[in-house]
Amino acid sequence: MSKRTNPMAVKSALAYTVEEAANALSKTPATIRNWVKDGLPIMASHKPYLISGAAIREYLRAKRKDAKRPLEPDELYCPACRQGRRPTDMTATLSVLTANTSLLKGICSHCECPCARMISAAKVSEFAGIFIIKKAADSEP
Repeated sequence: MSKRTNPMAVKSALAYTVEEAANALSKTPATIRNWVKDGLPIMASHKPYLISGAAIREYLRAKRKDAKRPLEPDELYCPACRQGRRPTDMTATLSVLTANTSLLKGICSHCECPCARMISAAKVSEFAGIFIIKKAADSEP
């Protein structure tokens, strides 16, 4: 099972029972009931309770949006701290991944774990003004 649930797995025009929603989203009925407790609106006038497909989509999209953690221009994402952190000595290694994307890697100044950030190739010069950038040995030209 994937970690993130695809909101497009449910049809917006249909109404689902808890079990049907769980099957469509490859989740357990307990997960769907937890979402209802967390704020997923239901049609509770009759049993079994029904959940609108549009409501499920909106709930999942809002949940994903709330989980995003935007970074400041001078930060890399540290998975250990689970937030943006400045790298030690503002030093980062640049690895070119494709013609359009690059990866900045550094060491978290808070916990000393690896941290990283995906950037566009067009913004490399912008980040070069913020970080001391070293080119990675395994990077493409």
